[in-house]
Amino acid sequence: MDNTHYYISRITEHLRENRGGLTISEISAGLSMSRNTISKYIEMMFLSGIVDVRSVGKAKIFSLSKRIPITTLLNYISSAVIQTDDSYVIRNANLSAADFLEMELNQLAGRNVLDLLTIQGLKQDIRTWIISSDRPMVFASDVELIRSERKRLIWLTVADVVMYDGTKGHFLVIEDVNDWKEAEESKNRYYKLFHALADETDERIFVMTPELMFTYVNPRYGVAHHRDPQSMIGENRLNFCDTHARHLISDAAGYVHTKGEPYRIIFPLQERDTVRWFDERLFPISDNGGEIREIIGFSRDITGFQEGGSAPVLLASLMDMLHEAVITTTPAGKVLSWNRGAELMTGYPRDELIGSTALSIITPELNAGRDLVQETCTGDEIRDLKAIIRARGGRKKRVFISTSRVSIQGGIVSGVCIVIREH
Repeated sequence: MDNTHYYISRITEHLRENRGGLTISEISAGLSMSRNTISKYIEMMFLSGIVDVRSVGKAKIFSLSKRIPITTLLNYISSAVIQTDDSYVIRNANLSAADFLEMELNQLAGRNVLDLLTIQGLKQDIRTWIISSDRPMVFASDVELIRSERKRLIWLTVADVVMYDGTKGHFLVIEDVNDWKEAEESKNRYYKLFHALADETDERIFVMTPELMFTYVNPRYGVAHHRDPQSMIGENRLNFCDTHARHLISDAAGYVHTKGEPYRIIFPLQERDTVRWFDERLFPISDNGGEIREIIGFSRDITGFQEGGSAPVLLASLMDMLHEAVITTTPAGKVLSWNRGAELMTGYPRDELIGSTALSIITPELNAGRDLVQETCTGDEIRDLKAIIRARGGRKKRVFISTSRVSIQGGIVSGVCIVIREH
């Protein structure tokens, strides 16, 4: 082993002084060593990646490789890596191995790694299999060990190797996967709990990507569309709504994706020959990095509450009796309702404005760049602000504007109510 280190060190130093590369004959002459000796160690150095070779005619030119020796990287990886001889006596180990075995790095060399793992709880049958001549060259298994007085799940890999000098040895890679296992088990528990609850509820529940592609649909949603829920996976949410609702749903999902906040919309939906009303709440699902990966939706059929004589209908009738313009919007500014006063003040009929942006009327350009809807959602409500609106035909009107947030349980802002009075 010492001779190997001596010869490789001398050859390495000689090649470092001759960066253009040398033939075996040139190395032999420069170091006053036999060609056979140089050939033996150059082959070892080539196989280990220390030198590269290129051909110039019939001659082979050897030069130091520009690659980093892999052993220099071991202290920068989180897995414990241990090199042993054929009897599992430690020859080399990285810092993670010392941390895993709860010892100082300089105390590891010369210790039997299987003895150390047995102290940590390695079972005898696993140890017997590791040292068995019948096991494959690479063996991997999950084992339970004790670390810091706690039982942990460990992924252990043992590989048989041959050293540069031809002697046999082993490499052990040890990874603590206990946290990963617990996270997976927790994820599976919540996954099953969510599906159990979603399958039993009468509300339409779905999970979709930010691009509106379904990744989950509960049975109630499937029944509403006479489809097997599984057959809807991968389809676009917009395929199951009419033209009027399409842009509202798309804007709502876009808001949740970009803002990372819940969103609520109330909208009518044409289903076959019937118009039904839905109260839909969307919530972001983010990954560990905070990026929104999916959106979960709860869609409640509230058609019964929208029928004649209900409070919302009576309220809408009262709103139409007011001279003031009363507008409700989503947090993104899409118009949800538009009373008779708003029609008279702006000249726009409600059918033309529903679903469009309120900023086309209350334009930031005419109001010092202020987005009154966004200000209301994120800041204070507005009281009797002097403003300018744009009416039909490009006419400008001076008005007073007041706003208030519309919130659902938990303080989630679901919309904005805007009241406009003539100046």
